[in-house]
Amino acid sequence: MKRLTILWVFVALLWGGCDDFLTSRDNTQVLEKTLFADREGVEDALYGIYSGLAKPELYGFYVPCRMDLLAQFYKPGNTALYDVLHYDFLKPAGREVCNSIWKTMYRSISDINSFLANLDAYEGESLMFGDLYRGEALGLRAYLHFDLLRMYAPVKLGERGIPYITRFGSSVTSFSTVKECYNLIIDDLLEAEKLLRQDDTLLMLPRVRSHEFVICRNREVHFNWYAVQATLARVYYMRGEPGDLEKAGEYARAVIDSEKFPLISDPKDARFVVAGVVAETEAVWGLSNKNLYDPMAECFLTTSDYSAYKPSDSDMSLYESKAGNDWRKEWLIAPPGTGGSTRWVKIIDPVEAGISSLMPAGVEGVNQIRVTEMYLIAAEAALESHPETARKYLEDLVSSRGLERFEGELTLENIDKEWRRELAQEGQVWFRMKHRHPETVEAVDRNVVTMTEEMWQLLIPDDEFEFREDFTM
Repeated sequence: MKRLTILWVFVALLWGGCDDFLTSRDNTQVLEKTLFADREGVEDALYGIYSGLAKPELYGFYVPCRMDLLAQFYKPGNTALYDVLHYDFLKPAGREVCNSIWKTMYRSISDINSFLANLDAYEGESLMFGDLYRGEALGLRAYLHFDLLRMYAPVKLGERGIPYITRFGSSVTSFSTVKECYNLIIDDLLEAEKLLRQDDTLLMLPRVRSHEFVICRNREVHFNWYAVQATLARVYYMRGEPGDLEKAGEYARAVIDSEKFPLISDPKDARFVVAGVVAETEAVWGLSNKNLYDPMAECFLTTSDYSAYKPSDSDMSLYESKAGNDWRKEWLIAPPGTGGSTRWVKIIDPVEAGISSLMPAGVEGVNQIRVTEMYLIAAEAALESHPETARKYLEDLVSSRGLERFEGELTLENIDKEWRRELAQEGQVWFRMKHRHPETVEAVDRNVVTMTEEMWQLLIPDDEFEFREDFTM
């Protein structure tokens, strides 16, 4: 694979917490010897990886926003993005989306592989938390490759997937098949699972906000052992081989049954449970970042028709229910300054936006996996064999959202509705759609798009094939 230039945007870690990550170093230098001289330097390097993932260009904003654009949650003011809404990735706007995500994510994978290589070569004093460092890095590598796979690869396991890169350097990595990629992802996650078992005591309720060692604080903003379990649930759910749905359900239930991620109950101001924060109890894993308001507000709260991402019409009644008052409908409101026009405010910092003086509980940042998704996977896994168990998972979820019961017949279609209600603005609904593979999708402009296999795959950048003799594999 044509190697991406590595950018190390590293850390001056403030020992008062592990979320003040950013002091930029000269990005023309890779300072392995300086960083990997002692435990503090190793942790600086690890936090540098997290800070890169949390930036707006990646999971801080751009990636989940684009995935939710594909899931038809937004009416973008920029009409060029309607090509993306219609899954035409050959047009300039589509190519820009595809190229940007691919290159930024592989740059982070390169950083992770460099970290692992330097950890292998470390010769300093014994690392008390060496297993945590390696486990988190392996888990992150698997997580990024998995997202790339479900973005850019077909569903069929025998077809071309993506390059799964495990070494730092300039060598070309061949494409693996989709099945081979899944095997490599699972291998990395299972190894991470072995290394991160310490989270059984480190990730507690209430969350650990102070500790002698920074690595032991705020484990919900580290790729922890439970994040491994939840990612394995996603992986088996998406792969779809015989028995995979049952495995996905087992991992989802393990996260739920740990009782470390309870659903909220009777919150004072529930509309802000995830607004600008990694959800205090529901977040299995999130990324810490104190500077995400501006890029989000520019798209979601702007009064400019060009830059606005307004809710799609179909979502205006998304939370209507006869089974009670679904407080999730307050994720769609008309904030001050928008002229009464409805906006998505689910992930917007309410204090910055002037919507509320109540600051949500949790570390400032963005959620990557919430336990609510595990309830939905567990419900689907039990749907045919144990329908009453499936209904119980859904009843627990919707009752924590203000509803009296799960409304309607227990069907896949009704579970689909709960995915859209619960996981809007979190970048996961598009993958659910790809898993379900409908023949048509209704776009926000009311055009009905007849889906081809190519439309379910983002377009791999042309320059990925520049040095490949067969131009494919």
